[in-house]
Amino acid sequence: MIAGGNQSILLWMDKKNSYVNLRRKIPTLNESTIKRWIADVGTKQWQNTKREIREIFTSSACLTGSFLRQRKAAEPKSVHVDLNIARNAFKELTQKDWITNTITTCLRDNLLKSLPVHSPHQEALEVFFLLPECPVMHACNNWESLVLPFADAVYRLSDQSSMVLEEYWATLEESAFRRIVQMAKSTIVSQLRYWSESTENNYHIKVLLEMMKKLHRVNQTKCLVPEEVFVVDELLDWLNFYGEAYGRCSGKTNLETSAEEQRCVSFSDFSFVFNTLTKIKLLYADSLLKIQEKRIRAHIRLARFVEGEELEPAFLPTFNLRVRRSHLIEDVLNQLSRFENEDLRKELWVSFTGEIGYGFRGVMTEFFYCLFEEMTRPEYGMFMYPEEASFMWFPAKPKFEEKRYFFFGILCGLSLFNCNVANLSFPLALFKKLLDQKPSLEDLKELSPVLGKSLEELLDNESSDFEELFYIHFNIHWDRDDIDLIPNGSCIIVNQTNKRDYVSKCVEHIFNISVKAIYDEFQRGFYKVCNKQIIECFRPGELKDAIVGNTDFDWETFEKNAHYEQGYNSSHPTIVMFWEALHKLSLEEKKKFLVFLTGTDRTQIKNLKNMKITFCCPDNLSEKDPMRAQTCFCLLYLPKYSTMERVEEAFQVAINNSRGFG
Repeated sequence: MIAGGNQSILLWMDKKNSYVNLRRKIPTLNESTIKRWIADVGTKQWQNTKREIREIFTSSACLTGSFLRQRKAAEPKSVHVDLNIARNAFKELTQKDWITNTITTCLRDNLLKSLPVHSPHQEALEVFFLLPECPVMHACNNWESLVLPFADAVYRLSDQSSMVLEEYWATLEESAFRRIVQMAKSTIVSQLRYWSESTENNYHIKVLLEMMKKLHRVNQTKCLVPEEVFVVDELLDWLNFYGEAYGRCSGKTNLETSAEEQRCVSFSDFSFVFNTLTKIKLLYADSLLKIQEKRIRAHIRLARFVEGEELEPAFLPTFNLRVRRSHLIEDVLNQLSRFENEDLRKELWVSFTGEIGYGFRGVMTEFFYCLFEEMTRPEYGMFMYPEEASFMWFPAKPKFEEKRYFFFGILCGLSLFNCNVANLSFPLALFKKLLDQKPSLEDLKELSPVLGKSLEELLDNESSDFEELFYIHFNIHWDRDDIDLIPNGSCIIVNQTNKRDYVSKCVEHIFNISVKAIYDEFQRGFYKVCNKQIIECFRPGELKDAIVGNTDFDWETFEKNAHYEQGYNSSHPTIVMFWEALHKLSLEEKKKFLVFLTGTDRTQIKNLKNMKITFCCPDNLSEKDPMRAQTCFCLLYLPKYSTMERVEEAFQVAINNSRGFG
């Protein structure tokens, strides 16, 4: 029930916005009042009703006092307002337009301007808890007039008050919490239309993001909604990625920034609102920014040289690798060893001996594809493959010296820094570790399904004959060796009491202890190239997408996005036969054709919607010629074949000869 028309309440707001511990009668809502308000339209009481609405909806004390719930004597201190009753009351009131408009005016002109941002009393903050339940706060025409001042008040809350509000938010049901997040998101999107780095609107977005940050902090603890609920997809099209990357890397301390600069917003400080593609674009912008900075410095040094000053050797701002296909790993490691102490955050140029020269992106793409394919082969021995599973991991007894894993980390960093995806079959655990997160039993189930599931069964079993059923000790057989997980572990039996500790130590040994030395070298090499500040924006799965890419392709979309030049169109007989032949290929054959076309069998998005193949047929090509691809531009030189047999033959030639450049 809603509280009666006049209620005794111990708290009221004085002129300084603080709640005073006095017993006083204040006007509040009840069910009969709501019915009377709705019925009063058009009557002589209408003006008096508007006055009553104004009196309640301009006062935090009156509004929260209207929805106080009865507390049981033994109940611990908690939220005093009943949100379900408030929600129903607001819904009923706002079915009448004139009441809706009056409430909106009261909130905009009075209540939102006097919210208690510095009150020491917890009860005073319950108005922040209550307001998002009112439908007028979610109307699109009120985002600027109501949600912005609400977010500004939340932003200006004292640290103590902010903690109290977050504790209140943590008690919300999923639907109510989601509504608050969506209210903030919708307002951010509306403000993006007017956003400029030099306008007051910048500050508006900042306070909205700060409110989202507090909500996100609650969600990280309580897991009320999926992380994706916080994502603002529109930022992919609106964001100045170069400006964000520059600000992220060259940010000043608060002591060095002006008051105006502190009002500016850096979206990357709130990376939880970025989707995967937005984060990848920020990462690439950071790489390109560093490359451009080095080019500028090189031009400055060149200008000084022209003026008579001595020029440093190797002034070109590129990192050049010239390798032989037959000695690929050897050549790469030899050259890396000469450059390991230099700044490798340069544009990478690769050339295969006897083929086309430096500067072609398709060559670099193929270089990484071939290199990682060789270095991760089970026969090469750099990584282990548990139970012949599809994922690889660092060995407990490495065949190679630690330095090789440092170079491998550099190569992974170079691949990502130069906007490339790599065919690396690491489990999610690796990307968690790169982000300083601990792998779990779920990660072990991915890496080693048999071992992981057996440990899970051990945890789930609560039988009284547990020790007889499993009869295992505090050791583990891993990477062809038996290891005690604790001192004298082979003599200590796992039982119901210590089984969780046993499983935890198994996971810790496999992912951390047994590989510490070589993994640390790998991570050191990776972050020698990549900017850790940017990488930390990613969640593990997103980082995996950025580094490894995807092979889950949408071939129908790939066909729809095709572009045709030089006499070709979608209905040309050769094109019709081409697509028919492609769709008849097996998945492995399609992926090999993608390697022929682009230099790799993967993309950084989950389908081919952004990859556009372009067809052309130069006049000098005849039906006897094979297909040719310009991998840098996803360009296919396709002769005008006249039969399906010739098209299928050309596909097989392309698939079986997808390596090398003329």
